[in-house]
Amino acid sequence: MRVACVDLPALPLQLVWRREPELRAHAVVIIDEDRPQGTVVWACERARGTGVLPGQRYAHALSLCRDLRARVVAPEIIEAAIVELRTVLHALSPRVEPGPDDSPGTFWLDGDGLQRIFDSASAWGMKIMAAVTGLGLAGAVVVGFSRFATYAIARATREGITVLRADADERAAASAVPLARLDIDPKLRDSLARLGVMTLGQMVRLPAGGVLERFGRDAHRMYQLAAGERWDPLVPVAPPEAPDEHVLLDDDEQDIERLVFFLKSAIDRLLDRLAAKARAVTALHVELTLRRNVGHTNLRADVIKPAQPTLDARSLVRLLHLRLTGMPPEAPVHQARVWADDVAATREQLAMFAQKPRRDLRAADEAIARVRAELGDDAVVRAVLRDGHLPEASFGWERLSHVVQAKPSPKLVRPLVRRLHAKPQLLPPQPRQVRDDGWLLSGLEHGAVVRIMGPYIVSGGWWAHELHREYHFAELRRGDCLWVFYDRNRRRWFCQGAVE
Repeated sequence: MRVACVDLPALPLQLVWRREPELRAHAVVIIDEDRPQGTVVWACERARGTGVLPGQRYAHALSLCRDLRARVVAPEIIEAAIVELRTVLHALSPRVEPGPDDSPGTFWLDGDGLQRIFDSASAWGMKIMAAVTGLGLAGAVVVGFSRFATYAIARATREGITVLRADADERAAASAVPLARLDIDPKLRDSLARLGVMTLGQMVRLPAGGVLERFGRDAHRMYQLAAGERWDPLVPVAPPEAPDEHVLLDDDEQDIERLVFFLKSAIDRLLDRLAAKARAVTALHVELTLRRNVGHTNLRADVIKPAQPTLDARSLVRLLHLRLTGMPPEAPVHQARVWADDVAATREQLAMFAQKPRRDLRAADEAIARVRAELGDDAVVRAVLRDGHLPEASFGWERLSHVVQAKPSPKLVRPLVRRLHAKPQLLPPQPRQVRDDGWLLSGLEHGAVVRIMGPYIVSGGWWAHELHREYHFAELRRGDCLWVFYDRNRRRWFCQGAVE
């Protein structure tokens, strides 16, 4: 029990079938982009039976099969499925290697040291197959002795479990694998076919030097792997990190209501991360760090299990509240950690999670109404843009009666925040000779001006009250950036605001 290879043929197609089971009765292809000139990347057996092959344009494939169904599988979906597979496979082996990006769905598992966990290689292979089928996927599992041979045999068998008892059995099975089943260059495959070389065994019987000279390094490397002349070790990757959320309290907390309030935000963040991976919670783990006395803490672990996998934060928080109310912490809580056991979420769960608003706008309107009733109608306002010549006249305030869903536009550059004073603040007069060296605008604690940029002139108002302002951005030694202007008419400096 040394190496196991898991090969899931046409993984993107299987992901489409898992999401839309009704498509199994139709000819389906995966295209790289949703347009007539998109290229077919994967094709099911029904589509291949009508002459549709990878590499064809979607318009051409549609002309060959009138009832052809096409889907686009984003790379993020494939990557999420690979992470999902790695997670379940890492439970069966500490060392798992995923296949290359151009061959998704292939994995190798190292079986060294697992003899005391699994009774036999067959039992290990059955566990691996059960883990794969539990995700709604199908493929082949081959348990053998070398990385390349198990991969070749898995590609040839396509489905089921194969356990190789000895090196000789593995070499014999690998020798019978057709080259057409392997991901090799089509030109190399056709060149070998013209020589009558159709299987790996026939290729190994060729002279090694001739393969290198005639077909190149890639063909020679495959020759060495097939002949067992090249060491091909596993290159495992680290197990995917289980998503968890931490809560660090400013003050030790023992009140149950406040503690649940703090934990609710962590649960919401955890559910967001799980929903992005199309996962649902089967068990919620809550680990509380209790502070017994100065310098001494201990942990309390609770497991909350809903009736069925869920992404409903309210039900999880309600169950957690019941647990903490019935079994309150013995000491104040200093910090908490929340994580979950998860399974693949159903489409209905993901749809409900996506449709559920992040904020309850109705509750926000009720809160605003209570504030207005207590403090007056002008207690809650929002800023609106206005046509004004001066900065302080370019916006205004109006009463806020209803909260609307925010719709921020994506920004490539993070905007700076410019805070304005309700009225420009008069700055203390400074001698002209120190404005470039030691000019103090905001007290000693902020330091002197180290750089000033400007002027940016705003002038006008000749029809009523003429003004002339020269705006500057003044950077202080502490790092603050003030927005100041010089009023020519009043011959004084003023601070309009600051930039953050």
